[in-house]
Order: sequence, then C-alpha cells, then structure tokens
Amino acid sequence: MCRWLAYCGNPIPMSGLLSDPEHSLLQQSRQAIQTQYTVNGDGVGVGWYSPDSSEPGLYRDTRAAWNDENVESLSRHVHSGLFLAHVRAVTQGSVGRVNTHPFRMGNWLFQHNGDVGGWDKLHKDIDQLIDPEFYSQRKGQTDSETLFALAMTRGLRDDPVSAINDMIREVERLRAKHEIEEPFRMSIAVSEGTSLWAARYSSNGDTPTLYWGQGLSLAGSDGEIFHLDRHSTVVVSEPLDKEQHSWESVPDSSLLHVADGVLSVSPLQLD
Repeated sequence: MCRWLAYCGNPIPMSGLLSDPEHSLLQQSRQAIQTQYTVNGDGVGVGWYSPDSSEPGLYRDTRAAWNDENVESLSRHVHSGLFLAHVRAVTQGSVGRVNTHPFRMGNWLFQHNGDVGGWDKLHKDIDQLIDPEFYSQRKGQTDSETLFALAMTRGLRDDPVSAINDMIREVERLRAKHEIEEPFRMSIAVSEGTSLWAARYSSNGDTPTLYWGQGLSLAGSDGEIFHLDRHSTVVVSEPLDKEQHSWESVPDSSLLHVADGVLSVSPLQLD
C-alpha cells in the first residue's frame, strides 16, 4: 500500500510536511510503519495550488522519493495553502509517471491508497461507466485513476459527497455482479483548490489507516518544532511524528471535509 498526505490551511513551504518532520512522508517512503508495505519506492508525486493559476501544479516521477533530489528541492521553494503528496507501492498498473499519484483532471487532484480487488474482472465494466470527457483525460492504467474518472463522471465537480458515495457503490455493485471475494480497500483525497475531501472505506473491515490533525506542532528530524496555524489541517496515511496523541483517526466508512479551517467528519452514505 502507498502513503500519502494532504494539507489545507495557511500557505506553508511544502517541505514542512514532506521532508522536515521526524517521520515525514519522504521518510515513510523508506520505512512506513502502519502498513504491510514498509518501502514505498515506486514513485513520488506532489500536486499543489497557488493564487497564480486555477490549474494545480504537478510533479511526478518514478524514482523512489528518497532518491529524488528534485522533489525535496521543489518542496522547499513552493509555498502552498493546499497540496497533496504521495509515495507509491504498486498494486495495480506498472511503474510509470502516468501511473504516479496525484492525478489531475482540470482543476481537480485525486490520490488513493488501497486496491480494488478483482480488478482484472472489473475494469472493463467500470470503463463503460465513464463519460468520454473523463475517459479521454485518463492517461494511465491504474485502478486509482479509474476511480477518479468514475467519480468525475458521477458529478464530483458539482457534488463531491454524492460522487464519492456513488463511486464506491458502483464498485461494490460490480464486485457483487462478478462474485469477487478480494476486498475493495481505499483511502482517498480529492480537491479542487479551495476545499479538501478525504474518505476511508473497505469492503472487509481491513481499511487503510487515515488520520487528521489541526494546529499541530510537528517535531523535526533536526529537533526543531514546526508550528501550524490552529485552523490548518493535515490528513495523512500515518502520523508524521511520534506524538500520536495529537492525531485523530478517521473512522472507517467516513468522509472528511475541510473548508475555510472548518473540519467535519460524517459517515459515508452507501445504502
């Protein structure tokens, strides 16, 4: 499984989360703790928003994050109030830049940790549900980018909550149709540049971990403390430091939303 983070708040240098904390995302690419995949070395990506453009910036490469000097340098020079970052361990799709998260469609970014079980049996049926507008924007072969295109088809731009729920329902409907036993597991983050949504779900209860924190004080690998504004929110696959009491776990089958410093968590509506 992969590791990812998402940030929404006052602009900060992205390195404040990607590389500086004692258990930063780049450190997790070498030695993740809360996953069966200790090493996430199949690519690294960062997507960020700035006032200069309505379209997010995007950097992705297939090198292991710890061996990519460009992503660390870029993260020290780019300040952003909303960004997503991801280190990959392949489950579906080959190692390639087009298969590296986050994925972009227009002004939307999407990233995923998990796996759609039985993908070989499902992906043709899912492809047929995707609107041509979004099918043509899909560049890679992953289940993750396909989930993104399906959510866009279901109205992500107009009603993200309904679209995310519909996306999960469609996958589960097809899993039942094909009598697939392998589980569907996911944690996702998605944004259009002003708000952040994150969801956590699995079909078998073995759900990828997901945490959030606001107003954090993060211990750095150099012993320095990095203080975030009290309304600034970080969402992560696993905590960025050892002070886990500062982090709240997102409940299973839940959707988190952050906008203007206000955070809410609500159950997914899948029935």
